[in-house]
Amino acid sequence: MRRTVIAVVLAVAAAAIPSVAAALPKLPSPPKTPSFEIGIEDFAPYQPQFICRHSVEPGVKAFERLLLKTYPATTSLGDMRACSAGGTSEHYDGRAFDWGADHRVPAQRAAGQSLLRWLFGTDSAGDEDAMFRRLGLMYVIWDKRIWGTWSHRWEPYSCSGVTDCHVNHIHFSFDWAGAREKTSFWTGKVAGVMEPPLPKLSAVGAAKVLRVVASAGSVTAHWLAAAGATYRVTAKGTWSSRSGPADAMCRRTGDGWQPRRNALRLDGDTIRGWGRQWVPAHDNGSGCDGSSHTYRLVLDTPDASTLRIELGGAGKSSDAGAVKVRVVRTA
Repeated sequence: MRRTVIAVVLAVAAAAIPSVAAALPKLPSPPKTPSFEIGIEDFAPYQPQFICRHSVEPGVKAFERLLLKTYPATTSLGDMRACSAGGTSEHYDGRAFDWGADHRVPAQRAAGQSLLRWLFGTDSAGDEDAMFRRLGLMYVIWDKRIWGTWSHRWEPYSCSGVTDCHVNHIHFSFDWAGAREKTSFWTGKVAGVMEPPLPKLSAVGAAKVLRVVASAGSVTAHWLAAAGATYRVTAKGTWSSRSGPADAMCRRTGDGWQPRRNALRLDGDTIRGWGRQWVPAHDNGSGCDGSSHTYRLVLDTPDASTLRIELGGAGKSSDAGAVKVRVVRTA
């Protein structure tokens, strides 16, 4: 008798309370998932914009068409941006797309949620964030939050206003492989890191010079280090700030030139040069060159890579001077 009463009570309660599934909003169907070979791309490296171009990359345009076809309630808010607009954005080199999925509009918000669930879903092989990786996406911004490959999680996005906070659209930025439609989502084959369409410093004996102005703090080469090559890198010059004179690796103190922790850093998309040893041309005994202010290192590049130089501690408008970095291929 007691079991019968309990069953009746539960049945009445179930009829009175809508099911959780019924309460959840129904999201539109996501894009169709293609077939792939075994394996998947690693998360895309962050490849920031440093050149300005005048045409959108094919992978970005194909992604834009895919979203507008899949979600007809949404619009495109553009991909390219004029070089004269200022600032830094992958829109300038054709690797970004603003999708008009307004978080305040129910139908568009549902479209955005459907797409994000698809992008960050786990595939049949157990690969997490599968479509995000197969498309070569670097980061996504929507409704005051950003998800990037550097953190692998949603984080607050500092902003002001509906557009700047990406409330009325979702921003997508791609790495070069994704932007050029070379990733497995488009080809079925897993892609490696792809560098920008720039010339390579490939001839033995060829040299390039990068001048790092202290007030700017950093510079990125408009050419690539070639895969499998070896380079001799020389940094020379001094700069000054409110803390006093400095060079690539050291700062002048009351005890003479001494190493500083925040020194010259060399890196790229596929190379990590800051752990390499810079050797002073004339060592004063503490690892500094207080006379010619010249330092050298040997850089091996197993993969083609951009080259970026950052002068640690510099970058203020009051800083003065520059460090000249010369790169010569030796093998």
